[in-house]
Amino acid sequence: MLTRSNPWTLDSRTTVLAAIFAAMVIALQLIGLGSIPVPNISGSMTTLHLPVILGAVIGGPIVGMFAGVVMGVIYLLLPATAAFGPITLVVPRPIFALAAWATFNVLRRLGTAPAALGAGIIGALTNTVVTVGIALLLGQVPLEVVPVILPQAGIELIATAVIVPIITLAVEAALKSQQR
Repeated sequence: MLTRSNPWTLDSRTTVLAAIFAAMVIALQLIGLGSIPVPNISGSMTTLHLPVILGAVIGGPIVGMFAGVVMGVIYLLLPATAAFGPITLVVPRPIFALAAWATFNVLRRLGTAPAALGAGIIGALTNTVVTVGIALLLGQVPLEVVPVILPQAGIELIATAVIVPIITLAVEAALKSQQR
């Protein structure tokens, strides 16, 4: 199943899942679907948060956090975002993975779909709030960019709220059918 007795165990399952979800982050960026161009100050909307949140929900906090660090490193390598530096680009990524995982676990008693929905929403919000918050605190962007980023953040949030529960339910169903 999606839950484990000790989610902080670093075993072969966790290592393999971390590699798979990190590979998804890399693949999305390499095929051009990781950063979708939008006409605002950020220049692009991300989909890279999806495998990070899914990794946290399906594989646990270590998986999600590792995929999040890979996401941050990708942003460090992109010319359009590299100037923001590692504090703004890498630090928020394991944080939002951890928030998504914690939300999923707290809401798990309500069922997989509501838990995955909550994890997707909280993960996407945490990604945006922490990343933009750090950029604001470090003076990398002015406060005036926040209203410009809100529509993009809303689209990312809606996409995450739809995609994360669908994939999580599919994985759970596949795991249940394997146990029969």
